[in-house]
Amino acid sequence: MCKEIRLDLPWPPNQTRARRFVVYDVFDPPDIPPEKHVIRIYGAVEKPLEVPLTKLMENCVELVAPFHCVTGWSIESVRWRGAPLKPLLEEARPYGQYALAWGADGYSASLPLDALMEETTIVAWALNGEPLPKKHGAPARLVVPTRYAWKSVKYFAAVEVLTEPVPGYWEMQGYSLNADPWREERFDFGRPVMRGRRVSIS
Repeated sequence: MCKEIRLDLPWPPNQTRARRFVVYDVFDPPDIPPEKHVIRIYGAVEKPLEVPLTKLMENCVELVAPFHCVTGWSIESVRWRGAPLKPLLEEARPYGQYALAWGADGYSASLPLDALMEETTIVAWALNGEPLPKKHGAPARLVVPTRYAWKSVKYFAAVEVLTEPVPGYWEMQGYSLNADPWREERFDFGRPVMRGRRVSIS
């Protein structure tokens, strides 16, 4: 039995409720068997870690939270099964305040380390009671429900802890480092276009 945790916050400004996910991909999805997948914590840490996904599955939570896309749609209640990321980061003993979250496909997202240390930030392997589909990031997805969804990295493979902020894929195109939906932090400069994406409905 997994402990249930919920994120209950007011609805963010200028977000429209949707019934289904819009799925975005920048790079081709990798083929990774769950039993061979490893999550790495490295960079500005005292103790680099490599943790098999199968090991993480021994300590599960059920996260129920909204999912907010920067393009303006949201799903009100999504159920994820996964493991909290905070204990891994605490074990690694980071001394940086920033991070890049990496997908196995080469995608990256820049985040303040505090966002990754939140109780509701998890490494997920199931979605709405079913194994996580590849189009949603299997074998593992980083879920950061207090940030716009491009920070919830699919095919999640690593956290690189940093002593200063470094932009990830979308941040290099002007998207926000912090990406707080309640502050409507969509862009840090300009109004960039989401180039190079593939879109489907799920």
